[in-house]
Amino acid sequence: MTRVALDPAAVAAFLVARHGAALGDAAIDITPLQGGLCSDVALVTARLRGGARPRRVALVVKVVDGAREAAVYRRLSTSVARRFSPELLGAQRLGRRRWLLYLERIVPAHPWPWTDSAHTARVLDRLARFHGETAPGAALPAWDYEAENLAAARGTLSLAERLPRGEIPALARGMPALRRVVAALPTMRRQLLAFQPLGTTVIHGDVHPGNVMIRRRGGVAEPVLLDWARARVGSPLEDVSSWLQALGYWEPEARRRHDTLLAGYLAARGLAPALTRPLRDAYWFAAASNALAGALGYHLSIASDSRAGQPGAAYDARAAAARNAADWLRVIRRADARWS
Repeated sequence: MTRVALDPAAVAAFLVARHGAALGDAAIDITPLQGGLCSDVALVTARLRGGARPRRVALVVKVVDGAREAAVYRRLSTSVARRFSPELLGAQRLGRRRWLLYLERIVPAHPWPWTDSAHTARVLDRLARFHGETAPGAALPAWDYEAENLAAARGTLSLAERLPRGEIPALARGMPALRRVVAALPTMRRQLLAFQPLGTTVIHGDVHPGNVMIRRRGGVAEPVLLDWARARVGSPLEDVSSWLQALGYWEPEARRRHDTLLAGYLAARGLAPALTRPLRDAYWFAAASNALAGALGYHLSIASDSRAGQPGAAYDARAAAARNAADWLRVIRRADARWS
């Protein structure tokens, strides 16, 4: 997406309309936030006049393509996810396709809470509650995710085929499995989506540490899931594997407790916490789908950027991307072994 500068006048009009108060003398402060690979995200703070005393308000503004994401947030407002997702405060159309979303600002209680395994398990508990809802597809905008996932997988394979094997050492070992998994992906996903007793439901679609915060509300620490742009109907294991694999890259304890956490999710769904062969197969098929949806391709492209050849921030990013790519290639090999 082309970067779009947020219009302070549009933001001011929304704040005045929502709060019924005039803006103070100080200008609206718009601070870009990290993340948002596919959209602009900013923190907006402003001072409002009216009432007994002036007050400051803060919210998050996001520029998106199309109205789908706003519709997703409206769907969440009628589900259990309203307890652990940002509230949609409003939406404004910018033009033919662009929209401004105004979202509740979530204040994290800790910048990195995941050294505590209890927080990791709470995220899985929230996902289990969300996944367990009835009528999962009600009011959710359509999305041909299967076609998009397959196109992304083929693009990742094409990129990997062009890269010199010496650029990313793990690639040479992973290429045969990558070719087989991409070829088998449509059938693999049909098997994943048919897996019982989990079946399909509405999923978040992009659960990783950058999209989860812990906040305190009423003295209780609770997870909040951010960025629901990829919410769709899919296998719950796509969310579960995304969370456990992404967090396990950063937290060795999460990787060591992988099976315990996965069993805990099953128990939270009211299922027997038995990690059977069919369950493990479906789990790794879900993880491979996540890898091929864009994560592996993204890290391969960064790791192979020859412009970052000298020590420095870009060089460090390239090395980190190579490690991430190797981790996702390990997932591909696991899925391939299960499929074979």
